[in-house]
Amino acid sequence: MQDTNFFPLNMIERITAHPENYRLLEKIPLTISGVDTHFPIVLNDPLPNEKVYSVVFLDTETTGMDPMKNKIIELGMVKATFSLDRKLLLTVDRYYDEFEDPNEPIPPEITELTHITDDMVAGHHFDDEMVARFLTGRPLVVAHNAAFDRPFFEKRFKSLSTLSWACSLKEIPWKKLGYSSAKLEFINLVLGYFYDAHRAYVDCLALLWIMYKVPVAFSELIGSALSCSYRVVIRGNTFKFKDNLKERGFRFDGGNAKTWSRYYQDEDEASKVKQIIEDTYKDGYVDFDIKIIEYKAKTRYKFENN
Repeated sequence: MQDTNFFPLNMIERITAHPENYRLLEKIPLTISGVDTHFPIVLNDPLPNEKVYSVVFLDTETTGMDPMKNKIIELGMVKATFSLDRKLLLTVDRYYDEFEDPNEPIPPEITELTHITDDMVAGHHFDDEMVARFLTGRPLVVAHNAAFDRPFFEKRFKSLSTLSWACSLKEIPWKKLGYSSAKLEFINLVLGYFYDAHRAYVDCLALLWIMYKVPVAFSELIGSALSCSYRVVIRGNTFKFKDNLKERGFRFDGGNAKTWSRYYQDEDEASKVKQIIEDTYKDGYVDFDIKIIEYKAKTRYKFENN
């Protein structure tokens, strides 16, 4: 029986006759076996005297969704360099990928999702010193869902809680760039690439590859990381105008905080929205607090329990 995971060589004649009916996918070159023995990998040549910084693409697999209750079972990181002047990736330098035993059974739904079993993590532990060395030089840490990964990471590695983070999921306007989905696999497929997502560091490489192939996306990400954002937060009795908050793009956090919030890139816009909400709804009969919190790359996506 033919293995459908390989290119169908028996279809060459049909493909040659009607190439318009087919698309060819290539495995992401960075994920091909043996490539990791040739670091550093040069993506773009540096220019004389330009500012070069480090970036670490990071991904975690965990036993659940709650950083206060659940644990990391796999940590993947890929370190690279980029030009701050051109906002362009330059090299891929090395990677780290390791399991850690949570000392409790991995829930079946997590194993089904991640393919990580109890046997795979048994006896494994993250090397704290190695992780700290990997992140020396205070690189920018990029995750595809930093609001998820950062709280888990900082709970496990408390001494590494002051790094700068950026989120490639939220800080890049994927729809404006022509992508109907921000999923890594989807974007790579659109670009003509695929990968075998069996380990966390492979997901990091898949993200890095997108940032390399779509430099405008990486430029948007770095620009966002260098700028401030402003979060309008509302707490209290919002029942009478919750529908209006939804219409304005606010999202409800039903956890311990029980707040409505929305991020803005412009401080004046955030202040204007705050003033409108106060003038419209804080009229003696509704009791709520509203404030603006400023975020930078060092404070974005940190766990907030209040």
